[in-house]
Amino acid sequence: MDDAPTTGTWLLARPDIDLAAVRELATTAYGLTGELRELGSQQDRNFLVSTGDGGALLKVNHPSLPAEAVALQAAVSDRLRERGLLTPELLRTVDGRRSIPVEVDGGSTAHACAFELVRGETLAELEELSGALAAELGAIAGRTVEALRDLRHPAAGRRTQWNPMSALDVVDGLADWLPEDRRLACTTAARDAAARIGALPELPRQIIHGDLTSDNLMRDADGAHWIIDLGDAAESWRVAELAVLVADLVGRTGDLAIVGRAVRGFAAEVDLGDDELEAIWPLVVLRGAVLAVSGWSQLGIDPENAYARERIEHEWEVFRRATAYDHETVTAQLRLAAGRPHARGLRYAPLVAGLADARVIDLGIRSDLLDDGRWTEASIEPTLAREALAGAPVAAMRFGESRLTRVSREVARPAPTKARFVELWTRPGQAVCAPFTGALRAGDGYVELADRGVVLRIDGVDAVTEAGDAEAGEQMARVGEAASGLGRLRITRRILGAASAAGPFGGPGEEYETEGAADPSPIIGIAAAEDPILRLRAERRRRDRVMGAAAERYYEEPPQIERGWNTLLIDTEGRAYLDLVNNVSAIGHSHPRFADRVSRQLHLLNTNSRFLYEAYADFAEKLLEHSPDASLDTVIPVNSGSEAIDLALRLAQVATGRRDVIAVREGYHGWTMAADAVSTSAFDNPEALGSRPDWVHLVDAPNAYRGPHRGPDAGRAYAAQVADLSRRLADEGRPPAAFICEPVLGNAGGVIPPDGYLEAAYAAVRAHGGLAIADEVQVGYGRLGRAFFGSEMLGAVPDIIAVAKAAGNAFPLGAVLTRREIVDALRREGMFFSSAAGAPAGAVAGAAVLDVIREERLQEHALRVGGHLLERLAQLGERHPLLGTVHGTGLYLGVELVRDRETREPATEETAWICGRLLDHGIIMQPTSERQNVLKVKPPMTLSIAEADAFVDALDAVLGEAERR
Repeated sequence: MDDAPTTGTWLLARPDIDLAAVRELATTAYGLTGELRELGSQQDRNFLVSTGDGGALLKVNHPSLPAEAVALQAAVSDRLRERGLLTPELLRTVDGRRSIPVEVDGGSTAHACAFELVRGETLAELEELSGALAAELGAIAGRTVEALRDLRHPAAGRRTQWNPMSALDVVDGLADWLPEDRRLACTTAARDAAARIGALPELPRQIIHGDLTSDNLMRDADGAHWIIDLGDAAESWRVAELAVLVADLVGRTGDLAIVGRAVRGFAAEVDLGDDELEAIWPLVVLRGAVLAVSGWSQLGIDPENAYARERIEHEWEVFRRATAYDHETVTAQLRLAAGRPHARGLRYAPLVAGLADARVIDLGIRSDLLDDGRWTEASIEPTLAREALAGAPVAAMRFGESRLTRVSREVARPAPTKARFVELWTRPGQAVCAPFTGALRAGDGYVELADRGVVLRIDGVDAVTEAGDAEAGEQMARVGEAASGLGRLRITRRILGAASAAGPFGGPGEEYETEGAADPSPIIGIAAAEDPILRLRAERRRRDRVMGAAAERYYEEPPQIERGWNTLLIDTEGRAYLDLVNNVSAIGHSHPRFADRVSRQLHLLNTNSRFLYEAYADFAEKLLEHSPDASLDTVIPVNSGSEAIDLALRLAQVATGRRDVIAVREGYHGWTMAADAVSTSAFDNPEALGSRPDWVHLVDAPNAYRGPHRGPDAGRAYAAQVADLSRRLADEGRPPAAFICEPVLGNAGGVIPPDGYLEAAYAAVRAHGGLAIADEVQVGYGRLGRAFFGSEMLGAVPDIIAVAKAAGNAFPLGAVLTRREIVDALRREGMFFSSAAGAPAGAVAGAAVLDVIREERLQEHALRVGGHLLERLAQLGERHPLLGTVHGTGLYLGVELVRDRETREPATEETAWICGRLLDHGIIMQPTSERQNVLKVKPPMTLSIAEADAFVDALDAVLGEAERR
């Protein structure tokens, strides 16, 4: 260890300072007033100052720390933030300084500073350490090193206790504080590790953070990572940044697979040299030794330090675990994790001829090779291999890939999908050669090659060479013949001495690397697949960053959905979910005919709707075939449900020459200005009732289960409100232009208005010259089973119908159906035009949806399956008191949950919990209604009886759990 300090001591007790002095310092120097609370620290004093609008972290450094060392922290903070990394800013005092002297210990001078307060939790507190989290930590450490690479500062050369370059001196200086039974082991291991580092001349130095562990990384409310505690920043070996992190992971898990993920993450950001890779583990051992001696010595001089006392055994565990590994074995694993051969100067020989020209087969969730449902074919993997081998000598399938081909369509029984191996397909009889020199072991259909703790196993061979030593490039066996007639090799890697407990595939939520299953990709030369968990974490942060807090999404911790098929949604980890909420995808996700027709049109033409082309009229004519009355003879395409409602309102106001509209409470109609004006859902907009414009007038939602009117006369009583309000508005000289209502109350969870309501309400508004608008955006298009439109089912004919959602099967398409004279009235204010509405691709999408609904008889299917669902749900109600009632018909149902069937108290919290728990069962479910106590059941109309049963069975189990909580 060079450049060691010759003076000073490593024994630094925390400075003694009165809490009142700290409060005065916060107020006078930083203008901070609020609650003051001390946080733990070994050698400094940290105080949290909480103010009404935030606060700060006030740090009283040890008196041995000079002002220029605080300036170094400021420089590091500034540089990290400049390079896009989040770290608290070092705040200035009221007179502009970055630090301020303060009296401690009854006369000594220390330097205090304050940092911006980060609201969040450390990663150590937030979640259990996993491989994905370790990879993120490694990448952050690497980005930190890169950000600080060319930073220079006069105080950077200080050799503090925590600088890895001081490690041996710290151990030697403090070893006597250790218990006697630990002392010799610690000093011996530290000296051996220091000697190994001293023999490595090529170790780049720079300023590093110096303590980048899971304790010093925070995640804020937006999911962003913050680097905190810059007090150990100093010039050191740059690889020490990684070693400090690795030591933390070793202490917390002892799992080399997790450690390897951190090394991989770091190596993706920093090009590590051979000497640096060799230095990682000795530096880990030294870190463990320093932690051990520091903890015991700190307790010796500061026995009241609870922080040091709590951590002392954990810190010894870091040392114990680090020294339990053989240096050569662990370094070989870390080299492979960094994407390097497991020994210096080693070049791997190809396992089979032609490997350099292998064609990688994408079996991931988004693979275009698996479109049109090919992934559901039982023999698709050998089929794809055979196709690839037509143009390449070898076909390869990647380690770590969540294979779509392995996804279970039975959502209650998810299958393992993450490949813990590399798979090579080739022709039988080819030679299988040793990629490196090692000890060869053979068995029935497999060979194993081992060197320096690296064990490579190849399954799928025959004509195995006799066991013994194998030279790199030497033939070990020949490729066997699989049932498909092709040669199929499965290559796995494990760490010598680790149990091979992991199966060939990992399940959703599982790591694909464990002690018994490590990545063989660097040896084979086929790059591993991207980690889906890392991608999920990145996508959550990216969506939140670009869309902001107002963008709604399902679930606090959502799965990342990247594939749909019929009623299934499939996440990036290969878990399939039954989609029970997507009335948008009426004919099912990724319907092949729909996709092909829209794709074909995009290859032909997609332009604005003022041109003449066939698709526009084709869609309109097909939609008019479903018109509930011959008078509704005109269609205007739009882009969305909100646009359809907006246009419907405008048509009514223009056609009548009036402005006022009657709307129903608890309704949601959209987010355009006009659609929002008639939306009264307090859940979607808590200020809805108090912020309606003066031209919107409200009546009660016709809900005979929960509303003010119940029983056989409820329909007449609710309709009387519409009649009375229409009459009053007419008497005031402002008769209504329209009455707007969902024929079936979708926002309430599929509530069907009581008998006679809709027809009487329409008649009431028409009696004063107004028009009836049916918002069929959610419930139309045959979903109800008993009719194509909800108004038709209830025996009422509206003047204007607004549709969307199902109309384009999630393609942006909506439409308004009405009478020609109503549309013609719009010409008084100008021609209607929308660039994308009714454009060729959208029009083709709309026509394709209508064709599929007709040809696959989905309306009849919805009635049959919905009837089965209603029957099964009614049976659940007999066993579960939480289930109050079931609303709706066909495949638009609402399961209302209550705490008491007499009072009908909404079970709001229980409903939220049930939706989250159903996700664990593979069911996508969300709450609805003002009270958020209704499970909205509106799946694709292709839902099968078996899938309906899977949902009910899951709900049965979860309701039981909820009732036992």
